[in-house]
Amino acid sequence: MLHDPRSSHADAEWWRGAMFYEIYLRSFKDSDGDGIGDLKGVLDKLDYVESLGVDGLWLSPFYPSPQKDFGYDITDFCNVDPMFGSMGDFLDLIGAVHDRNLKLLIDLVPCHTSEEHPWFLESRSGQKNAKADWYVWADSAPDGGPPNNWLSSFGGSAWKWDPRRSQYYYHPFLTCQPALNLRNPDVLKAIIGVFEYWMERGVDGFRLDAVQCLCCDPWLRPNPPAPSGEANIMVGGGPNNPFRKQLHVFDRDVPEAIPILEAMRDAVRSYEPERVLIGELADVDSSRMAVKYTLRGERLHAVYDFDLINAAKSLDDWRDLLSIRARFMASGWIMNVFTNHDSVRAVSNLTLFAEEEGDRAAAAKLLLFMQSTLLGGGIIFQGEELGLPQPELEYEDLQDPWGKNLWPDFAGRDGVRTPIPWTRSKTKAGFTTAKKAWLPVPPEHSCLSVSAQNSDENSVLNFFRSLMAWRRKEPLIRCGDELVYDVDVAPVIAYDRFDKARCLTFVVNVSLDQRWFPTDDSDELIDLDGCVTKKSKHGIELPPLGFAIIQRGERAGTVERSVFN
Repeated sequence: MLHDPRSSHADAEWWRGAMFYEIYLRSFKDSDGDGIGDLKGVLDKLDYVESLGVDGLWLSPFYPSPQKDFGYDITDFCNVDPMFGSMGDFLDLIGAVHDRNLKLLIDLVPCHTSEEHPWFLESRSGQKNAKADWYVWADSAPDGGPPNNWLSSFGGSAWKWDPRRSQYYYHPFLTCQPALNLRNPDVLKAIIGVFEYWMERGVDGFRLDAVQCLCCDPWLRPNPPAPSGEANIMVGGGPNNPFRKQLHVFDRDVPEAIPILEAMRDAVRSYEPERVLIGELADVDSSRMAVKYTLRGERLHAVYDFDLINAAKSLDDWRDLLSIRARFMASGWIMNVFTNHDSVRAVSNLTLFAEEEGDRAAAAKLLLFMQSTLLGGGIIFQGEELGLPQPELEYEDLQDPWGKNLWPDFAGRDGVRTPIPWTRSKTKAGFTTAKKAWLPVPPEHSCLSVSAQNSDENSVLNFFRSLMAWRRKEPLIRCGDELVYDVDVAPVIAYDRFDKARCLTFVVNVSLDQRWFPTDDSDELIDLDGCVTKKSKHGIELPPLGFAIIQRGERAGTVERSVFN
């Protein structure tokens, strides 16, 4: 395997191997007793974030919003919703983050606004106004119905009739989230102005929401059905969501998005140091598409996708995915993600391997280990460092419109968004002093609280801290190449990370049985808290859900290796 030129300049690109911590603001820490997390709450817990050893944090939307999609429906891109605090609170947070030598990314939603945004209010007022072409509008089909068959991720048609304009507007998600027409130069200029506004205030970069939806097919061609009527498993919303039954070739990931990406990159490139763009890529074959979105440093710096999340229930899927990534990554870059605010908590995705409480802790460590050592950077969603499982919420507790629309086929995203348990309390867990939090604190999370795990040297939390401390001292993990082993005779995943001088092999036993991995006499085990392995005549012994780091005596790829039972 040839040395990739990425490695030669990765030291100058701090983001390339960085680990970020995602803070879902509503559920992190409530400082004012209203049951909803806020900016001062993040500031109060910033020492905790620093203690994790991550490189920076990503903050979910805090902009003024009707909160119909909990901040992803924005009415003002350049302000702070009073629910979360003030602009002064935000500037205080930036200063405190930088004082700790951390980076701050903020969530930006470039593809749509709230229907209450002033831009949309003007656009919908008639077909002849200054912002008439700022959103995606279309006449009805000949039969009076929607312009085509495009579907919303949240269920139903992606078009809504507006009697004010006598036209349909396009909404890939909720009806309250009309899609911006970023092919209009004035709209793109306005969004780039949002980038500039926040860069002037010191942010280090942006997480871009749903970059596969930056624009859609200009001719509004209908989507074809999925082959042979098979559901498209790359998209969410439950197995019966009609959205899965189409191939989304005209409403997602269209060629017209490329100039938009390049304009955004030009905007952040003009700042010193260059600010970072990390895009969320979903609903498409993102392992193959990642390179297109991050090609040769001309577009996004990196993407993160749902492929690792969606593959978490199948060892074969994981292997296939890692193999695909190795073939298609090229000059692109990816951030490894097992959970985010739109998915299921990672240990609950591993139900086959984590049926008991002890297994869940081991599974949580295994996932954090993989996420932190695979090629790329990583984004840890809040609570994953605690190994929190996915709770089951009653319908009456649901807040997520996606879950309410598709219940009971799909429970929505509230389970992963429940408040962080800071203390052992079974009611509010130190998250709030309010009588009721915006989402209930699951009682089963109390024993996994930060306070409980701080004092347990074997906890998932302390394992993660040790892992991050070790990782920060290993430039090989941030910048080195990767070679994934072709292993198909045992539930073991193995991959080399290497550069011109060294090679480390990472071995993961994704089973509840003991396994072995062959080693040479010159190979040495690296001692890291949580790596419970020992050498035997078979090689190294891996306990159930165990993992190991091997310092190799030779370069990667020079010897054929196999795994055996």
